[in-house]
Amino acid sequence: MLTEALFEGTFGRERQKHRPVLLSPALLVIDLQNYFSDRKSLAYLEGIEKVVASVGRLVEGFVSCRLPVASTVHRGGSKMMEEWWGNTVADRWAIPQFSDFPVFYKDSYDAFQGTALDAFLIDRGVNQLVICGVRTHLCCETTARSAFVKDYGTVMVEDALCDKDVDQHVRSLKNLASGFSAVSNTPEILDLLRERL
Repeated sequence: MLTEALFEGTFGRERQKHRPVLLSPALLVIDLQNYFSDRKSLAYLEGIEKVVASVGRLVEGFVSCRLPVASTVHRGGSKMMEEWWGNTVADRWAIPQFSDFPVFYKDSYDAFQGTALDAFLIDRGVNQLVICGVRTHLCCETTARSAFVKDYGTVMVEDALCDKDVDQHVRSLKNLASGFSAVSNTPEILDLLRERL
């Protein structure tokens, strides 16, 4: 997560061209599960607690506006992911942080691949995803690109995303901001939600 000054300095040019707006959005919480949040896990991400707090605020905001919220959980692993990482995510590590909403279980980076996420969004008239969760440059970026190809607008919430390395996090968001997604932060999204009340 970047300070406000670093956030504006890093994404200022992209944000001038594509300011975040909320159309008919859903909040998509990607892989915020104990595999990444439990300190005993080999995949624990330093600083995840701040991201969980930001996501909690976003969830409250979307619920107060009666907008859809969904989450994904990575469980198991596709053949390619198992070959790449040398392991799979066991069920005991597949417990979501936010389980009061529809949960889509996946075994690849892309939240649309092999899940009913697209049907869920179409059924609710969603045309835009506000994306938060982990890891920025893997599942979050892959899902944002996939959403774009499926004609969903996307907004990446910088301070509600987490990665192992801040450079990977920033590079991923810069790539997305140049061709696929608006970049925002939790306070800005909450302000946009308040305007809908």
